[in-house]
Amino acid sequence: MQISSLSLRRSLRGRGIAGWLALSLLIGLGLAAMSRAEEPPRTAPPTGAPPGATLESVLTIVRQLNPLLAARAIETDAARARVIAAGSLPDPTLRITSDEIDRMSGARQNKMIYSVEQDIPLWGKRDLRRQAAEAEVSQKTAALKDAEAELTERVKVAFALYYQSYNALRVTSELRPVLAAIARAARERYAQNLAPQQDVIRAEIESTRLANELTRLEGLYRSAQGRLNALLLRPIDAPLAPPQALRPLPSRERLDVAGLVDRARAANPSLAANGAMIRGAEHTAQLARREWYPDVTLSVGAIDRTGNGPNGYVASIGVKVPLQWGLHDAQVRGAVAEAGAARARMDAAEQQIRGDLAEATAALDASRRGAELTRQQLLPQAQVMLRSSVADYTVGKLDLTIVLQAERELVAARIELLSSELEAQRQLAAIERLIGGDL
Repeated sequence: MQISSLSLRRSLRGRGIAGWLALSLLIGLGLAAMSRAEEPPRTAPPTGAPPGATLESVLTIVRQLNPLLAARAIETDAARARVIAAGSLPDPTLRITSDEIDRMSGARQNKMIYSVEQDIPLWGKRDLRRQAAEAEVSQKTAALKDAEAELTERVKVAFALYYQSYNALRVTSELRPVLAAIARAARERYAQNLAPQQDVIRAEIESTRLANELTRLEGLYRSAQGRLNALLLRPIDAPLAPPQALRPLPSRERLDVAGLVDRARAANPSLAANGAMIRGAEHTAQLARREWYPDVTLSVGAIDRTGNGPNGYVASIGVKVPLQWGLHDAQVRGAVAEAGAARARMDAAEQQIRGDLAEATAALDASRRGAELTRQQLLPQAQVMLRSSVADYTVGKLDLTIVLQAERELVAARIELLSSELEAQRQLAAIERLIGGDL
């Protein structure tokens, strides 16, 4: 129900102070509704301003300073170093031997043998060890990306919660002058014997209830601020810039579950880590089978007879004989079992991701539709209802209880819109973690 300014002035004509008070109240409500309907201005924060205005300003700092990401990066570097070690030959052995010159009789005469021994793995074992180490590097790299994806999701949700709590506090605070005007109108009508004293008491009770609600929302805002500061490695009560806007939601066409599953198979860090584990287990299983084939040890040395004959040389070759049947058989069976377990984990992870994507996309669509209904229908209806109720109460056509109920419904509509937006952002962050990138 719309009320034109002309009809309103006619209905309030002759009502004195109460009429003009109601008119100013309606004008204030209209301005508040306009400020709520418009997006806050998106201005670039000045240089040196605290973070928090945009999600990007927060993510940039978190990715640079987070200690978990730094630890994962160091682990990846350590795995890369192990690749070189896995493909290298073991250190040679320098052997110095004191022996006797062979004689049938006479005093003992010494000779010295200086030799070098080198173990040489055959049958491609060095390549398999290097490939297994490279698979470990891929696994550590995927673990780094997985940690970054989880951290990014946490930051996205924390920023959305910060935005929701900040604006919930703001829009609820906008009703303070509205309730103050209603209370003044009730007192004015009571002074003119046009309303009972209970109206004044109800208005004061509603003002106290709003103050309690603002206190609760202030606590939620401080909690969200502390959560975001903790991710930024800043003091919990450090100031943050007012949030400007949430990220826009992707179109419904981009939320096709089958397409998202394909993207997850290609880029999900957890699946990439499982794939690297499978490759590493397969190389380890091949290496265990190759252990049945013997390696060799080459040795070459020089003989110093200490002046008791001509110097010479010595060379030898040794072969490791795989006689420990139980040992090698257990190594093969263990490596094959690890490869099978890695494949099973891969299948389970794919099924879990498929189910999580279906659930998140459905929840995102429901939150989007709920926010659209609230923004386009419920919120305008609640605003019109409050305007109409205030106007009717001013001219004595409506009870104050209905006016206060209309005020509560407007507050609830605004909070419901912010809650739907928060839930949509939460589901969007979960989807982007699952597919390994932004939509």
